[in-house]
Amino acid sequence: MNIRPPSDRALLWISLAAEAAIGPALLVAGYAMGLGFGLGAYLYILCSAVVVPLFIFGAGRFKFVAWQLGVASLTLSVIADNIWNHAIFRGEILQVAFVFWALGTLSSSPVPIYFLLRPLAPRHRYIAGAVIAAVAIALSLGVKKITG
Repeated sequence: MNIRPPSDRALLWISLAAEAAIGPALLVAGYAMGLGFGLGAYLYILCSAVVVPLFIFGAGRFKFVAWQLGVASLTLSVIADNIWNHAIFRGEILQVAFVFWALGTLSSSPVPIYFLLRPLAPRHRYIAGAVIAAVAIALSLGVKKITG
């Protein structure tokens, strides 16, 4: 029996579908395990740091789209769950969304940053690295300001 590996296009669609399904799958897994908010937050960070970058490898040239799709899926699932459980008010939705998006982006960023910096010349790597560091500092300061 000869099994062919999936084509690049099939891998792209599988990767994008998996990234979009991460958030709802995390939500279902959290409820199945009976996790409270604190443990759910640890699971969110773990999923952002491990699972989101894992599916980036099959995305081909759409690695950054797949990365942000996974982070957005996780963030929207958390926001939807909080709204469903009446855990946040309408005025807090954007703040909570920014915090979870920033945490997901920062915790899952090493793999996409590697793919961004790998093809660059050494001088351009330093420049891009400085810009990325400035963005990471701005995101973490924004989270610090919102969360107190």
